[in-house]
Amino acid sequence: MSINRDLAVLFVSSYFPPSKQVRLCDPMTGSGVRAVRYILETPNVEHVLAADREGVAVKLARETILLNRLGDRVSIVHSDAHTLLSDHATDRFDIIDLDPFGSPGPFFESALRATTDGGVVAATATDMGPLSGARPTACMRKYGVSPVRTEFEKELAIRTLACCLSTTACKLELGIHVAFSHATDHYARLYAVVRKGRKTANRTLACLGYLTYCPTCLFRSENKSISSVGSKCVNCGALALIGGPFWLGPIWDRETVESMVRRTPALVSSRLSEAQKLLGRVQGELDAPRFYFTTDALAPAYGVKPPSLQLLIESLRASGYHAVKTHFSPTGFRTNASIQTIVDRCRTIAEKSQA
Repeated sequence: MSINRDLAVLFVSSYFPPSKQVRLCDPMTGSGVRAVRYILETPNVEHVLAADREGVAVKLARETILLNRLGDRVSIVHSDAHTLLSDHATDRFDIIDLDPFGSPGPFFESALRATTDGGVVAATATDMGPLSGARPTACMRKYGVSPVRTEFEKELAIRTLACCLSTTACKLELGIHVAFSHATDHYARLYAVVRKGRKTANRTLACLGYLTYCPTCLFRSENKSISSVGSKCVNCGALALIGGPFWLGPIWDRETVESMVRRTPALVSSRLSEAQKLLGRVQGELDAPRFYFTTDALAPAYGVKPPSLQLLIESLRASGYHAVKTHFSPTGFRTNASIQTIVDRCRTIAEKSQA
């Protein structure tokens, strides 16, 4: 999880202004490494309240804090996350970092109640089976979303997570916007800014919608209302899959991402190049359409040879289309070209390679 923590300290130092003294809560601290890194590597974090429900973890975290001589800036308590956050419903935090084993969904309401207006809820989800649609019943139970199995499953994991947080927030007359997210390795990670007010909550609800996906031709479309969704693919006529609601709003904030990119060279990490590559890809995705394609999925669906990703992107750009790689998949790309145009380019590339 080191890249997760790398990006966490980058986010906090980038999103909050230098003059802001940030109060942070790490309610599932484990070994305490994340809490310590926030203090050591993020100049604007004033204090971290860390906790864990496991006594062994609390003991280990205390040792980590003492070894780093941070006892005056990191407090550690033996407490369940719900209890700790409920106790801070008035004495709120600027950022709450949820890093459970599995789903963070059960902790969203407690976290939202304990976050300041303009503060951030950060959440890691490691249950990629439900989030990716492989376990639909579990996804509905944990997140309130009917999933769809697609090749852009990691993006849907983020959008499912954001939907769950947003619907929980709206019940409390709160709204959110997603400032940063990423899905790497075995988890999805989300950073959402929380704002008070009915109007903000209503704007948040407007970002939810439904996905229609055709597993036969890979066509995908969005709908704001489930009542307007048809059961057949408008592109090929095959039976389509329908899922949602998903978060259809932005999953990155430009100013935050660009600030993180600028700060990355100062990051002390054994995975610095990986962090730079990920953020570079995300920066390229900021203006790109939702729901990426993959060359791996195109090949069996249309009987084409998987083209070089770089050649395909260059071919689409040469024709005037927007096309970029995505950090979600090594064979993934975003484009505003139609599915038929993409397939035509794949076939043209294959023919040229055989000539």
